Formats: sequence, structure tokens, C-alpha cells
Amino acid sequence: MMHATFLSRSACLALALALSPTATSYAADLSCNGLLETGQSMICAGSEPNWGVVLKCDGGMSATFLDAFSGDGIQRTPGSISFASENPWQLETSHPVTGSIAYTPGGCTEESDAVRDFTFTPTGAPGLSAPYYPFCCRIE
Repeated sequence: MMHATFLSRSACLALALALSPTATSYAADLSCNGLLETGQSMICAGSEPNWGVVLKCDGGMSATFLDAFSGDGIQRTPGSISFASENPWQLETSHPVTGSIAYTPGGCTEESDAVRDFTFTPTGAPGLSAPYYPFCCRIE
């Protein structure tokens, strides 16, 4: 009888943990390639020249190319994104922007002196040629 009670309590504990908010939020963390939670955006914007990419997690990941180096104002071009790996996240968008995002806790400082936890190292971007320089990403 003692063995059955132990198993019953163990099963209840496992079910409670599986349904807990912590377990649910952990699952949300993994919703977009282990990089963003549903509803979050990651903005990776550089300067000289001014361009960037916005990643949006809304059940799946999408990418918007930000172009501030050609024409007046900032042009936004929506597109898709795919990942070849995670942490670092090797990516390619339909624009095509290519490169990698690395988790660098406190290791990326923007020109405004804001410190960020992610660094984007581009390897290609539409209308631009090498050399490419790394820049910071922020999560909103």
C-alpha cells in the first residue's frame, strides 16, 4: 500500500509541475528558435550605413528589413527568416540578410552607451558590401 501511495503522490507532483506557470513560461521561451517568446521582437540596428533587421515572434518567426540608407525615411520590408543553428543563431532572411546572433550578456555596447545582451554579426545584406561590422540587438 505504501508503494502505491508514493507512486500516486509522485504522479500528482509531476502533473502539478507540468501545469505550473513556470513550466508554461519555459515552453514559451522556446516558441521561436529558443531566442524569443511569443509577442517579443528583437531589433538589431546598425549605423554607418543605417540599416537593421527586426525579428518578431508571433507563433512563428518573421523578419523585417529596415533600410535607412537609400531614399528618404526608413523603409520597412517584411519577410521570412530561417535558422541553420541556435546559440549562436545562424540566420538567413528572404531579403536576404545573413549572419549570426550570439548571446553576449552585457557584452554589446551601442553608440548611445546602452548595454545589450545580444550581438548580431552580419555576413550579407541587400545593397551593402563588405566589410560588415557587428552591432547590438535589443528585445522588446
